[in-house]
Amino acid sequence: MRLLLSLFTPLGKHVHPLKHVGFCRHLSSTAKLQNLNGFCISTPIFYVNAVPHIGHLYSAVLADFGHRYHKLKGASGTIFSTGTDEHGLKIQRAAVATGEDPQIFCDEVSKEFKRLFDRSDVVYTDFIRTTEARHKKAVKCFWEKLFNSGFIYKGHYEGWYSTSDETFLPESQVTKAVDKQGQEIKVSIDNGNLVEWTTETNYLFKLSEFQDRLSHWLESNPKSVQPSKFYSMVQGWIQGGGLKDLSVSRQRSRLEWGIPVPGDDSQTIYVWLDALINYITVCGYPDNMSGWPGINIVGKDILKFHAIYWPAFLMAAGLDPPQSIVCHSHWTMDSFKMSKSRGNVVDPFNQLKKFSSDGLRYFLLREGVLHSDGDYSERKVAKVLNVELADTLGNLLSR
Repeated sequence: MRLLLSLFTPLGKHVHPLKHVGFCRHLSSTAKLQNLNGFCISTPIFYVNAVPHIGHLYSAVLADFGHRYHKLKGASGTIFSTGTDEHGLKIQRAAVATGEDPQIFCDEVSKEFKRLFDRSDVVYTDFIRTTEARHKKAVKCFWEKLFNSGFIYKGHYEGWYSTSDETFLPESQVTKAVDKQGQEIKVSIDNGNLVEWTTETNYLFKLSEFQDRLSHWLESNPKSVQPSKFYSMVQGWIQGGGLKDLSVSRQRSRLEWGIPVPGDDSQTIYVWLDALINYITVCGYPDNMSGWPGINIVGKDILKFHAIYWPAFLMAAGLDPPQSIVCHSHWTMDSFKMSKSRGNVVDPFNQLKKFSSDGLRYFLLREGVLHSDGDYSERKVAKVLNVELADTLGNLLSR
């Protein structure tokens, strides 16, 4: 937690005795450069294909910590946004599987995220949903800006697509595997998710034209991606073989649940282009913007979308890239990766009942680190809270 605070204070000042090695060291050197008034910080918007888990809460608590600190420093007119990402093939299929209308399905799951953050004392200023009219307006205006500037063109796409990740993958990121029925399948090397061969006519974004500009952005701003481990990772992606043009739409016959491409109802805007724009929707785009460029808090699994695609989209639209992308790692459960099949996914609502909002927030900020996965166990939570809050702080207050 010492380093959590140091992210919002001048470097070199140690203001807390605890050992946390992550968030605030990396944000202080960017936050101190920005006028406190109009400060903007955001979590990712969370995908509503499933109910929230402890990782979602961790992102929200980190952003809430930063926003609270700036408010304590006297900031006004600040923006702290969170919300839900509600378009895409994965949502469409999830709604079909439950027999619900996609909008009703999204409404129900989005409420769970809002309920979690409210119960956890996450004091956001804006809860954005990609199915809102203001966001659809922003996405359409942003698309038209990119298209009219010549950065989007119609072409032919052929390659692997991961529905679970809502992303296209090159051959180098795909490998063979065997499913439960013994059939050979293709999966993502990064996470083992199933990929499908896709051939279609759609629109592409000229990402290849932004390789030098992205490299310059990184080199001229060492705090553009934090911590340094993830900065180096992004550098490697950009320099390791060239950026290829990115498909930014899907045929509407395959994906109906999304925003139609302006002027071409046969196409749906790619879910990630749609989702990323939320960060400027909450700042007032396309009308009167305030608070941008902001600070994006993201998990390491979505770093590429935020540190490569998002800055390139913004540059193409004539807007500034994010002030800083602060990336955090994940949580394991009793030293094992969380998964539904293992049955070890941490239910944050259950943990709030056991440890209270203050207790759970304290543990996540105390034990979580940005550069490495943290390990969660109820035994560890109880120990930390008993030793540091009940015993140490409690004894201090009682005296």
